Amino acid sequence: MNTSGITAALPAQDLDRARSFYVEKVGLGALESPSLEASDGQVRLAVGDAANQLFVYPAQARSPGEFTQAVIQVSDVRAAVEEMRERGVEFEEYDTPETRTEGGIAQMPGGGEGAWFKDSEGNLIGVVPALTA
Repeated sequence: MNTSGITAALPAQDLDRARSFYVEKVGLGALESPSLEASDGQVRLAVGDAANQLFVYPAQARSPGEFTQAVIQVSDVRAAVEEMRERGVEFEEYDTPETRTEGGIAQMPGGGEGAWFKDSEGNLIGVVPALTA
């Protein structure tokens, strides 16, 4: 199999609220698309250089937010957490044998740091260091 990427898609009960959350609080760019508006109103968001994207689609059910549904890779987890906090994102706190956070940031078993937040729709999103080649 020859693959070229993957795109995450998350459910939203309120697309306008979700779009505002990801643009205003997380800092992603919304990509306009007449084809999406004409179909079912999905919101397409650019991640980084827009080679990666996150779709938010209309859904009736709310996510339980009990597991990570998408992960945003960043160059500096602490800086990204601080930047999003300043825009109103609240990070989850964990104190389990597997994951313990301080100030919303966990030391990962393989090294590096991670953080998690719930979006406006209850989806659990991770923030981790970008993979290096």
